[in-house]
Amino acid sequence: MYNKLLLTLSIFIFIACGGGSAQEAQVVNIGSLGSEMKYDVEEFTVKAGSKVKIVLKNNTPLDFMGEMQHNIVIFKDESAAPQIIQLAEGNGGDPYPDGRIIAFSELVDKQGETILEFNAPKKPGKYLYVCTYIAHAGSMRGYMIVE
Repeated sequence: MYNKLLLTLSIFIFIACGGGSAQEAQVVNIGSLGSEMKYDVEEFTVKAGSKVKIVLKNNTPLDFMGEMQHNIVIFKDESAAPQIIQLAEGNGGDPYPDGRIIAFSELVDKQGETILEFNAPKKPGKYLYVCTYIAHAGSMRGYMIVE
Protein backbone atom coordinates (compact mmCIF):
# COMPACT_ATOMS: atom_id res chain seq x y z
CA MET A 1 0.00 0.00 0.00
CA TYR A 2 2.77 2.44 0.96
CA ASN A 3 4.69 1.63 -2.26
CA LYS A 4 1.62 2.33 -4.43
CA LEU A 5 1.07 5.66 -2.68
CA LEU A 6 4.73 6.60 -3.12
CA LEU A 7 4.67 5.59 -6.79
CA THR A 8 1.46 7.57 -7.44
CA LEU A 9 2.85 10.62 -5.66
CA SER A 10 6.09 10.39 -7.67
CA ILE A 11 4.15 10.25 -10.94
CA PHE A 12 2.11 13.32 -10.00
CA ILE A 13 5.25 15.26 -9.08
CA PHE A 14 6.94 14.21 -12.34
CA ILE A 15 3.90 15.34 -14.38
CA ALA A 16 3.57 18.61 -12.46
CA CYS A 17 7.21 19.43 -13.11
CA GLY A 18 6.77 18.88 -16.84
CA GLY A 19 8.55 15.54 -16.97
CA GLY A 20 12.03 16.98 -16.65
CA SER A 21 13.81 19.88 -18.25
CA ALA A 22 13.49 20.56 -21.96
CA GLN A 23 16.54 20.01 -24.10
CA GLU A 24 18.68 23.14 -24.24
CA ALA A 25 19.40 24.43 -27.72
CA GLN A 26 23.01 24.51 -28.86
CA VAL A 27 23.80 28.17 -29.53
CA VAL A 28 25.96 29.00 -32.55
CA ASN A 29 27.06 32.61 -33.06
CA ILE A 30 27.72 33.52 -36.69
CA GLY A 31 28.56 36.96 -37.98
CA SER A 32 29.70 38.62 -41.15
CA LEU A 33 33.35 39.65 -41.47
CA GLY A 34 32.87 43.41 -41.38
CA SER A 35 31.94 44.62 -44.85
CA GLU A 36 33.18 41.43 -46.54
CA MET A 37 30.78 38.94 -48.02
CA LYS A 38 31.94 36.13 -45.72
CA TYR A 39 30.78 34.48 -42.51
CA ASP A 40 33.15 34.42 -39.54
CA VAL A 41 32.14 30.78 -38.94
CA GLU A 42 32.44 28.53 -41.97
CA GLU A 43 31.78 25.25 -40.16
CA PHE A 44 30.08 24.15 -36.96
CA THR A 45 29.04 20.78 -35.56
CA VAL A 46 25.75 19.75 -33.93
CA LYS A 47 24.26 16.47 -32.76
CA ALA A 48 21.71 14.74 -34.97
CA GLY A 49 18.16 15.72 -34.02
CA SER A 50 19.31 18.35 -31.50
CA LYS A 51 17.84 21.80 -31.04
CA VAL A 52 19.97 24.51 -32.63
CA LYS A 53 19.83 28.27 -32.13
CA ILE A 54 21.85 30.39 -34.54
CA VAL A 55 22.44 34.03 -33.60
CA LEU A 56 23.29 35.82 -36.84
CA LYS A 57 24.95 39.24 -36.55
CA ASN A 58 25.54 41.53 -39.52
CA ASN A 59 28.83 43.21 -38.63
CA THR A 60 28.86 45.55 -41.63
CA PRO A 61 29.76 49.06 -40.44
CA LEU A 62 26.90 51.55 -40.56
CA ASP A 63 29.01 53.91 -42.67
CA PHE A 64 29.51 51.27 -45.39
CA MET A 65 28.13 52.73 -48.62
CA GLY A 66 25.23 50.85 -50.12
CA GLU A 67 23.09 47.94 -49.03
CA MET A 68 24.74 45.02 -47.26
CA GLN A 69 22.12 42.68 -45.88
CA HIS A 70 22.80 39.11 -44.76
CA ASN A 71 20.84 35.99 -43.90
CA ILE A 72 21.50 32.30 -43.50
CA VAL A 73 19.81 29.49 -45.42
CA ILE A 74 20.60 25.86 -44.56
CA PHE A 75 19.91 23.26 -47.27
CA LYS A 76 18.80 19.65 -46.87
CA ASP A 77 20.45 18.83 -50.18
CA GLU A 78 23.29 20.92 -51.58
CA SER A 79 22.23 20.14 -55.15
CA ALA A 80 19.11 22.28 -54.62
CA ALA A 81 21.17 25.34 -53.66
CA PRO A 82 21.67 26.90 -57.13
CA GLN A 83 17.96 26.96 -57.91
CA ILE A 84 16.91 28.20 -54.46
CA ILE A 85 19.62 30.89 -54.49
CA GLN A 86 18.52 32.08 -57.95
CA LEU A 87 14.89 32.32 -56.83
CA ALA A 88 15.89 34.18 -53.65
CA GLU A 89 18.07 36.65 -55.55
CA GLY A 90 15.09 37.37 -57.82
CA ASN A 91 13.11 38.09 -54.64
CA GLY A 92 15.54 40.70 -53.27
CA GLY A 93 17.52 38.03 -51.39
CA ASP A 94 14.59 36.52 -49.49
CA PRO A 95 14.24 32.77 -50.06
CA TYR A 96 10.83 31.28 -50.65
CA PRO A 97 9.73 28.52 -48.25
CA ASP A 98 10.89 25.27 -49.83
CA GLY A 99 10.94 21.66 -48.64
CA ARG A 100 14.61 21.47 -49.64
CA ILE A 101 15.55 23.99 -46.94
CA ILE A 102 16.15 22.96 -43.32
CA ALA A 103 15.80 26.52 -42.00
CA PHE A 104 16.34 30.13 -43.05
CA SER A 105 16.53 33.50 -41.36
CA GLU A 106 15.27 36.87 -42.33
CA LEU A 107 17.61 39.36 -43.99
CA VAL A 108 19.45 41.50 -41.46
CA ASP A 109 20.55 45.10 -42.05
CA LYS A 110 23.96 46.51 -41.07
CA GLN A 111 24.68 46.00 -37.35
CA GLY A 112 21.43 44.04 -37.01
CA GLU A 113 20.92 40.62 -35.49
CA THR A 114 18.42 37.80 -35.84
CA ILE A 115 17.87 34.42 -34.24
CA LEU A 116 17.12 31.21 -36.12
CA GLU A 117 15.91 28.17 -34.16
CA PHE A 118 15.36 24.69 -35.61
CA ASN A 119 15.98 21.00 -35.06
CA ALA A 120 19.08 19.56 -36.72
CA PRO A 121 18.44 16.74 -39.19
CA LYS A 122 18.47 13.25 -37.73
CA LYS A 123 20.66 12.10 -40.62
CA PRO A 124 24.38 12.74 -40.05
CA GLY A 125 26.15 14.63 -42.83
CA LYS A 126 27.37 18.00 -44.13
CA TYR A 127 24.69 20.59 -44.79
CA LEU A 128 25.53 23.70 -46.83
CA TYR A 129 24.52 27.13 -45.57
CA VAL A 130 24.73 30.37 -47.55
CA CYS A 131 23.61 33.98 -47.61
CA THR A 132 21.03 34.41 -50.36
CA TYR A 133 21.28 38.20 -50.58
CA ILE A 134 22.08 39.21 -54.16
CA ALA A 135 25.53 37.93 -55.26
CA HIS A 136 26.59 36.82 -51.76
CA ALA A 137 26.17 33.02 -52.01
CA GLY A 138 29.39 32.49 -53.96
CA SER A 139 31.62 33.61 -51.08
CA MET A 140 29.31 33.66 -48.05
CA ARG A 141 28.94 29.97 -47.29
CA GLY A 142 29.79 27.23 -44.84
CA TYR A 143 28.75 23.81 -43.56
CA MET A 144 26.76 22.56 -40.61
CA ILE A 145 28.18 19.15 -39.68
CA VAL A 146 25.61 16.82 -38.14
CA GLU A 147 27.00 13.91 -36.11
